[in-house]
This record gives sequence, C-alpha cells and structure tokens, in this order.
Amino acid sequence: MKKIKHILIIMLTLVIVWMVYSLVSHRISQPKKDYSHTLKVMTYNTHAMMIGEKLASKKAMLEYINSQDADIVCLQEVLVYKNSERLTLPALREAMSNYPYTYYDFKHYNRVRQFGNVVFSRYPLTDKKTIRYESQSNISSQCNVLVGKDTIRLIVNHLESYGLVEEDLHFDTLSVKEIKNSSLVHKLQNAGHLRHQQAREVKRSIRQSPYPVIVVGDFNAIPLSYVYWKIRLGLRDCFLESSFGRLGNTLQKGPLGIRIDYILCSRKFTPIKSEVDKVEYSDHFPLTATIGW
Repeated sequence: MKKIKHILIIMLTLVIVWMVYSLVSHRISQPKKDYSHTLKVMTYNTHAMMIGEKLASKKAMLEYINSQDADIVCLQEVLVYKNSERLTLPALREAMSNYPYTYYDFKHYNRVRQFGNVVFSRYPLTDKKTIRYESQSNISSQCNVLVGKDTIRLIVNHLESYGLVEEDLHFDTLSVKEIKNSSLVHKLQNAGHLRHQQAREVKRSIRQSPYPVIVVGDFNAIPLSYVYWKIRLGLRDCFLESSFGRLGNTLQKGPLGIRIDYILCSRKFTPIKSEVDKVEYSDHFPLTATIGW
C-alpha cells in the first residue's frame, strides 16, 4: 500500500509541476498581426450526445454549438438513432444545417443506431478516411479542408478510454494483491496499451500528410503522457500558447487544470485565442481555438 501511495504522490507532484509550467509558459499577450486567413475550430466530446437525456436537452446542446460560430466543429461520441423519438441523423443534419459540408465517420453502424465522429465545416471537405487501429468503439478520422487556395489535413480523434464503472473505483478496502488482480488494473493496462498503439497510428498519419495539419479530439491522456507527446511532437498546442494563462480542465469532474481534449496545429499556423467553455451539457467541456496564417 505504501508503494501505491508513493506512486500517487509522484503523480500528483508531476501534475502540479505541469500546471505551474502551463501557467508561466502561456503568452500574457498576443502580438497583433495581420493574417491572410483565420480559422476557428471547436472540438467536443458529446458523451454520446448526452446519452440518457431528453431530446430537448440534446437539441439545446446543438443550439449551443451553433452559437459558438466555429468554422469547423469536430464532435466525438456522436450517437444517433433510427427511432424518430430520439436524436436521428436527419435531425442532427437539420440542427447543424448552417454548415454546408459534413463528414460522418461512424464506428458502429446497425439498424438501430450509429456512433462515431462527425465534422461540420464551412469549408469543403475532401479525401475522407478512417485511420485504422485496434479498438471496439474508438475511432480517428481524417479529411482535407479546403480554405481558399490552401489545403489543411484535419485529424479528429477519440482515443481509447478506460471504460471504468462505479464498482471499479471502490478499491480502498482491497489488499495490494486484490488490487493487482482487479478489473480496474486490467482496464487501465489494456486501455493504456491500446492508446499507445493508436497514438502511433495517428502520428504516422501526421507524418505522411503532404499538408499542414490540425489535430483535435479526446486523447484520454493528460499533457504529461506518452500519448500526448507522441502526437504533439513538432506541433503547437493551441491552448497552451493562446489561452492567456487560464487553466483548462476539459473534464467536467476532472482535476483542476487537467486537459485530455486538445487542438494541435502545424507550425505554419499561429494560435491566436483558445478557451474551454464550462458548459455542462456533456461530461467534457468544449474546447475552441482560433488560428491564423
């Protein structure tokens, strides 16, 4: 048990160090600059479109998303049904009809429901493709965004989650041996292994892109993790560079300042402004970033 406590203390210390680093490394002010183009991007894990909530609540969330006036909206965990009493794909399309270009990449597709990533865009989307890796329910999607004469490779991710349930969290009365053999440890190890593999595939897609990239989504990994740095290396973290010192926890019930949702971009782009909006539609908070070039 002492060993576990020591590990937890080390992890907490690392988190605090990262939070301090994030605060002091933020730009206090952005130099004014004229850009040929600016692009506002939103990423939002919708918690299966507010699963279990009434249709009116789901529509309220979609109204909120529209109100943010993003040029590109990247949604994860989009769940739509064939049943007209629930949120259907035609109803989703109608709610987001001010976006003329869409990309639906569903991991699960059957007669009852569809589940996956969705992109809504004011700019044309081409070369749509799923990034293949091992996972039952998680998915990464890529496409090209045509902005004027420029082409941008957009990669939207929902990497492996731990899949924990309430009973997994009641381990305080267990012995070390029982903890080692528990479903909690198995889930943590399995999800970590899969997420590492998925990060490598995403990085492969980034390296193979002939265009500058914007990489967004729910990584299910904190900024101190292998997954974050594997994907981020060579890219800019928009929130880190342009949130003006704000803390950015993206989980509604997560620790203060801990992000697992990101918007990264190639160094061709300049992050201008980024923020997390603490609205409580999902178990995640939406993250937006405006970039210029």
